[in-house]
Amino acid sequence: MKYILIPTDFSESSKNASEFGIEMAKVLALPVKFLHSIQTPVDWSTLNRQVEDKYPESKSRINSAKEQLKIWEKKAEEKDVDAEHTLLFNTGMEELNNYVNPKKYELVVMGTHGTKGFEKIIGSNTQKLIRQSKVPVLAIKYPFKVANLKKILIASDLKEHSQPAFQKVFKILGKLNTEKNLVYVNTPYNFKEYEEIENSMSNFLKSCGINDIKTQSLSANNEARGIGMALNKLKPDLFISITHQRSGLDTIFSPSITEEIINNYDIPVLSINREI
Repeated sequence: MKYILIPTDFSESSKNASEFGIEMAKVLALPVKFLHSIQTPVDWSTLNRQVEDKYPESKSRINSAKEQLKIWEKKAEEKDVDAEHTLLFNTGMEELNNYVNPKKYELVVMGTHGTKGFEKIIGSNTQKLIRQSKVPVLAIKYPFKVANLKKILIASDLKEHSQPAFQKVFKILGKLNTEKNLVYVNTPYNFKEYEEIENSMSNFLKSCGINDIKTQSLSANNEARGIGMALNKLKPDLFISITHQRSGLDTIFSPSITEEIINNYDIPVLSINREI
C-alpha cells in the first residue's frame, strides 16, 4: 500500500495542503504520512535521554512538532483515513529526494506561498522537489475541497516518452468525477499544422488507452503564454503539467514553467515528471 506524503511546517498553507491531502487520500483509499523536518545542533537520532536534556530548546521544539503531527494524524483518522508521521532531523534536499520514493508514495501534497516562492516546508530548496521528484507533486496555496474539483486541465507535449506519466495522472485521478481537458501549445519554433496536431493527440490518447477527455490546441509564442491562455479560457480547478528538461527544439513543459504557473495562479497545480 502506497501513501500520500504531506510535508508540513505547520504554517497556514501547509494546513491547507494537509486538509486537501486528507480528502484526496479518502477518495483514493490511501493512507497518509505527515512529514516534518527539524534542524538540530547535533545528530539527535544518536542521543540518549540524558544527553537530550542538555539541549532544552531543541527538545522543546521536537516535542511540539510531535504533538502537532499527532493532531494531524487524529484529524485524518476522524475522516477514516489511516495516518502516521515521520520526524526527520537535519534533512537536506538530496536526502529528501531519496526519501520521496515512488515505491512508497503515490503523491506528495504540499503548500506554497505562490509569488513569494515555495514555503520552506523542508529546508530552503523545496522548489527542487518539483524539479527532481520521481513522485507527482501537488502544490496548493489556499483552502480547497476535493469535491470542488470539477474541471482539470492537463498540458502535454504528446511525446511517446510522456505517455507513462500521462497514464499515471489518470490512475491518480480516475476516482474523481471531473471533466478532463488536454491542451497542446503550438509554438513557432516547433510549429505544427492543425491536422498534424489532431493526429498526434489522437495517437497519443490511443496509445495511453484513454478516451474520456476533451482536447484542444492553442498557438502561442511560447509554452508559458499558451498555458496561461488555456487557464484563462477554461478556468480549471486543477492544472496538471507533465514536465521534463528542455532539449533541443522539442515543445515540452519545463519545471520552471510549472513553477511560473504556481506563482501566478491560485489553483492547485500537479506536476509529474516525464521520467517517472
